[in-house]
Amino acid sequence: MKLMKRATILVLVVGLLAAFAGATAAQEYPPNTLTVDGFGQAFGEPDVVIVQLGVQTSSSDVMEAYNNANIAIQNVIDALKAAGIEDRDLQTTGLYLYQDTPFNPQTGEPGTEPIYRVQNSLTVTVRDVDTVGDIINIGVEAGANNIGGIPFSIDDPAALEQQAREAAIGDARQRAEELASLMGVELGSPSIIVESNDGQPPILYDRAQAGFGGSGVPVEEGQLSVGVVVKVTFNFE
Repeated sequence: MKLMKRATILVLVVGLLAAFAGATAAQEYPPNTLTVDGFGQAFGEPDVVIVQLGVQTSSSDVMEAYNNANIAIQNVIDALKAAGIEDRDLQTTGLYLYQDTPFNPQTGEPGTEPIYRVQNSLTVTVRDVDTVGDIINIGVEAGANNIGGIPFSIDDPAALEQQAREAAIGDARQRAEELASLMGVELGSPSIIVESNDGQPPILYDRAQAGFGGSGVPVEEGQLSVGVVVKVTFNFE
C-alpha cells in the first residue's frame, strides 16, 4: 500500500512538473510567432574631443618633484583657459607619486639614491573640434609632457540613436518578411519589441577625413557611429 501511495505521489509530481514546463514553454515560445533580431547604425561627425594632457616630474627630493608637478600643471591649466577652454571642460583625473630606484648602467646593480616621480593628468573637453590640434600645442608649450588618447565623441547622440532605431526596426521587419515568405505564411503585426544598444559608446568608423586640427598637430576626425539592436516577435498566419 505504501509503495502504491509513493508511486501515486511520484506520478502527480511528475505530472505537475510536466505541466509547469509546458506552460513555461508556451509562455516563452507563443504559437504562430517568429522572433528576429534587427540591427541599425547611423553615422555622424564628431563635435567633441576629449584630450588627455599631463605632466611628469622627477627629483631625488620628494617635495621638489611634487611642487614642480603642481607648478607645471597649473601653467598648462592657465594656458588652456587663456585659449578659451572653460572651467567646466577642465578636470584633474590623476595624481600619482611613486618612488623609483634606477639601476646603475655600469654595474647593473640597483642605485642607492631613490628618485621620486610625480604624474599629474588633466582631461580637457574641446568643443570646437577644428581647434584640437592647436589646443594640444598650447598644452605642450605650457609644459605638458604626457599626451593620452584623444577620443572623439558626439555631445548629444539622441538624433543618431533615433536614426539607428528606425534602421533596426526596418532590418527586423525585412528579416521577418523573408522568413515568412520562406515558410509560406503571412506575416502579422509585432507582439513583442525589445531594444538594446550595442553596449558601446559611439565608435570611430573607418572613414577618416584629413585637413583637420588647425595649424597644430595633424589630427583626423573620421566618423562616429551609433548602433541599436532590437529583438522583435511577429505573429503570423
